[in-house]
Amino acid sequence: MSHVSLQVEARTAPIASASVQALYEDPFWAARYGIQRARRFGDEDAVFHVRYLVQALDASRPAILEDYARWLRTLLVTRGMCSLHLDQHLAGLAHALQAEGFGPGSLPHTYVQSARQALHYKQGPAHAVESDAAAIISEVVRRTEGPLPTGSRPRLEQEVRLQLSYLSDALALDRDDLWDAHLQWYAGFWPQRRLLPLTLLQTLDALKAALVDGPPEARTLLARMPDSWEETHS
Repeated sequence: MSHVSLQVEARTAPIASASVQALYEDPFWAARYGIQRARRFGDEDAVFHVRYLVQALDASRPAILEDYARWLRTLLVTRGMCSLHLDQHLAGLAHALQAEGFGPGSLPHTYVQSARQALHYKQGPAHAVESDAAAIISEVVRRTEGPLPTGSRPRLEQEVRLQLSYLSDALALDRDDLWDAHLQWYAGFWPQRRLLPLTLLQTLDALKAALVDGPPEARTLLARMPDSWEETHS
């Protein structure tokens, strides 16, 4: 094994543990899966991330980690998650590596950043949505932030980014049912996002408006939204 891969492998436990701690601060995980189950599988995935990183480093092939990230994304999005969740986990891995001395410019950090880039869709309507994400998010925020308290913009931007990730995944996999299932569950979870009086339906209406010139597949999927939901606590 290479010297750097041995160094990372020797620190697998602390790196894996540190990489997921920030994730569990998001109430999504406890609400969606139960905190014990979320932690069990999240901790296991964190170890696998490090192991695949070690394999990639040992072979001097970042593609090993990139392929793993794309494969895992396909699995996770069928279980109620989205690409953004996996990207956040990999970002946590990058931070954990930096804390162990493998910061920007090091091979481990570079390989993880490469895996994050591999999660971007390269073609089709999902690529079009992702490529225009900054402008879409800005437009949705402009349309919806009015009634929110001062200082809410970062949370609102992140929320729109999350919904775009779910939308992009459904488009990429051609799985309308994934989008439908996400919305049905998320409607009950919405109050925990602390963005009231803004509702999920209002946010998605703004997203539809922002995508008026976007890919027709995205507009078709958004048009499937029910006219109203009872947005209560799950």
